[in-house]
Amino acid sequence: MNCIIRGVRVLDLRVGLDAVGQDVWISDGRIIAIYKHIGEGTLPVFDLTPPRGRVPCILCPGFIDLHTHVREADPDGADNQREGVSEAIASAAMAAAAGGFTAILTMADTRPPVDSPERVAAQTFRGVDTPVDMFTAAAVTRNLEGDELVDIAGCARAGAAAFTDDSRNAAPPQLLSQALVAAAKIGRPVMVHPEDEALIAAAGGRACNAAATSIRPPIVEDRAVDFAISAAVRAVAGRLHLQHLSTELAVQRLRLAKADGIPVTAEVTPHHLGMWLPLADTPQPASLGKVNPPLRQERDRVALIQALRDGLIDVVATDHSPHRDTAKTGDYETSTPGFIGLETALSVCLTFGGMGGDWIPVLIERLTTGPFNVLGEAAGLREPRLRIGEAATCVLFDPAAEWIVGERPLLSGARNTPLMGAKLSGKVLLTLIDGIAAYRDWERLPDTAAKMVEGV
Repeated sequence: MNCIIRGVRVLDLRVGLDAVGQDVWISDGRIIAIYKHIGEGTLPVFDLTPPRGRVPCILCPGFIDLHTHVREADPDGADNQREGVSEAIASAAMAAAAGGFTAILTMADTRPPVDSPERVAAQTFRGVDTPVDMFTAAAVTRNLEGDELVDIAGCARAGAAAFTDDSRNAAPPQLLSQALVAAAKIGRPVMVHPEDEALIAAAGGRACNAAATSIRPPIVEDRAVDFAISAAVRAVAGRLHLQHLSTELAVQRLRLAKADGIPVTAEVTPHHLGMWLPLADTPQPASLGKVNPPLRQERDRVALIQALRDGLIDVVATDHSPHRDTAKTGDYETSTPGFIGLETALSVCLTFGGMGGDWIPVLIERLTTGPFNVLGEAAGLREPRLRIGEAATCVLFDPAAEWIVGERPLLSGARNTPLMGAKLSGKVLLTLIDGIAAYRDWERLPDTAAKMVEGV
């Protein structure tokens, strides 16, 4: 890409850069200069200078998602042969780029699960030619069943960037402690889906399907957080990461753990920041609003937003969970939980999630530096930086631009979101990875040089 992007706010928070009214010169995909005014010469100029009093577009390092589900695994797996997949790796990558993500970590709960070095290697290989950097999380236990640890060292050598049984939490604290110790030796975090399956089963009765049931009182999460933190204390090693926190009490437990010096990090999803029960408008069908953990009460949402702003919660992660239409159109209680979220994550945080306005730099930090710090350099993740002379891996977005979800076809292979038809603020205009455009808004950034002043 060769152009000058004019009049934007540039944020590189790892070095404290926050500069308004900057021009960014990109030549052959490399950032040549970031300066107050750069003469264009013969280069195309995309003038994004906002009118006085309007919010500028923002250029920052690309976002990193620590929680992406794809449904593509072993093509010979019986489930894949029979039912197909709702989200192939290729479509997940395109959706990620459209959302401003330049790297994603895929979860291990495919069918069959990614629970051996061979499956880690195969899943990692499938992501090699995608337009975003794709990293693979291996399972913690065989078949996600909580009985036997996977070959943690072998999975790491095969390319595993982290370990998680996400969608399940069957491992007892003693086994989780062992996993933390083993993962510490190779510099990988262990991520925990904090829901107590025994409590879910007890609440739902003997025939309860723990994954599908909507019976998930806050204690289900709170006790699981407690157990995970206890496992980290017992391990005296490793890095524990708590996925998709949703309750005020879980936030309080996290605060105490960090105050005690326990090496624990945590994430929150855009939908738990931005939506809560009861939904203002029930989606149709209602099962589109079903997710694990469930959308909770306003006090929980406020606690999560405050914890994210304070830095107690380190990461915004999508929990992008694609499903076929048939999985979301049946009875609410038996329907499959989960939303897609890669393409709406930024906008939900800006529009509903309390992270717009003066909080945008904090949001960007939680989408870039926060995830990078959780995975660590051992995973091979590139540092989220804007470096002069290097190929650009970054995102350009307009925080004020409005768009309607679904007005243009989404790039994900699935459509399961309660936000279909909603008007959101915050639109990605360009995602560059190694200087190559993985996503581009051709209306705002056309082929020919043009004055692109907002509102003109």
